[in-house]
Amino acid sequence: MQTRSKSKAAVAGTKKRRPTAREPKPVVILRDIPPGLDWGWFSREDQRMHLQTVDSKHLNQYKVWLERDGKRVFEPAGPIPARILKRLQKEVERLRRHIDGRWAGFMIRRDWIQLRVHLPEVTLTCYPTTSGKFTRKVNLQEWFSPQAYSRITPQDVFFTEEMGALSVFKDVPEDRRDDFDLTRILWQD
Repeated sequence: MQTRSKSKAAVAGTKKRRPTAREPKPVVILRDIPPGLDWGWFSREDQRMHLQTVDSKHLNQYKVWLERDGKRVFEPAGPIPARILKRLQKEVERLRRHIDGRWAGFMIRRDWIQLRVHLPEVTLTCYPTTSGKFTRKVNLQEWFSPQAYSRITPQDVFFTEEMGALSVFKDVPEDRRDDFDLTRILWQD
């Protein structure tokens, strides 16, 4: 019986390739929907909320848009088999607030949302350098009692990335700060 030894090149070709530091890494938001498909986005992405396949077997094969001009949508970016699309849509509907929240934090991290404070009004500009730019305005006087509002300065208004929130009262402990969920401010149904 004769044994064959594989060359180093042949053996190297069978190993999993590790991504380089320059390659964007995916954020997985939904796993195994349906089984075998992971959905998320990459660190360098389109400035419009979406999910795309990020598992190695189906990488970038399917994509759905989840917003258009500040409105929530569920729009396939290309053909997706009905069995996959139906299951994905059901899961997106079930976890929509979670997905929107993860995207809001991602927007803050990427500087895709700008904050302008001219009390009592706060203006949020999303995707400011793209054709998909949209704005939302909130009046802080409507959210606070007159006594609490009188203590707010423009420097007190900021974003909290980990919560995907618009926050007020920067110099107080987190449990005494006021945090407003960006998913309820930014996207409309």
